[in-house]
Amino acid sequence: MIICNSNNFAVTRAQKTGGASLEMYFLESGLIDVDKDVYTLEGGFSTWQEFKEYSDANNNLKYSELPEKLYGYNSLKDAQKTYTQVVEEGLAAADMPWVGTIRNPIDWLSSLFYYATIRRKMNIKKNKGIYSSIDKYFMQKVGSPDASWDFVFIEKPNDPDVKNSLKAQSSYYPEHVQLFNFENIKDHATSFIESKGGTVSSTINIKKSDNDNSYYINNLSDDRKQKTLDMYAKDFAAWEKAYAVFN
Repeated sequence: MIICNSNNFAVTRAQKTGGASLEMYFLESGLIDVDKDVYTLEGGFSTWQEFKEYSDANNNLKYSELPEKLYGYNSLKDAQKTYTQVVEEGLAAADMPWVGTIRNPIDWLSSLFYYATIRRKMNIKKNKGIYSSIDKYFMQKVGSPDASWDFVFIEKPNDPDVKNSLKAQSSYYPEHVQLFNFENIKDHATSFIESKGGTVSSTINIKKSDNDNSYYINNLSDDRKQKTLDMYAKDFAAWEKAYAVFN
């Protein structure tokens, strides 16, 4: 989250949309005045320079190697505040220009599936390869794309953790937001930042991922894909609009 009072814009991060990288584009742009502006990063780092130094030294924060302080709700709750939360807390005016990132809903679900799988593997590794009853339960319930989809959308849609994880990307943003599609974050960020007089010097990839969406997409049934697009129709339309800018 960034509230840039000095250049009159705010940045909100929806989960699993490249938000950490987007935030760093702005923090490195020269547009942020630490005396006037507010920003929040995960992990309790005191400055963005400290966060970036840690990322550079630790494989761009590859998810499978992250310490617990850098993932999960408690780490991200302040960095990923919604527009509504930001305004209600008096951190920014409701009509301030806003930017954020958006992802194709099916790719977004693929990312959630991938990271849930990685977390389970991390827990098993932490327990020296011993599978707990919970590990075995989740292997059965969410071990495949179809099973995972049914579990979260049919069996557990009202579970608080599930509801938070599956909160629509568009719910993070105001109607007047300018969205950058996931695939072209640097292109959008460069255009916006340069229009404000800032600079972008290199590609940024915080929280490096080696996720290949093809497994999830190839193994999620067509009817579930369509239901996903129907449920997240607003997100899909926003992603298509943003994607069209540079493609």
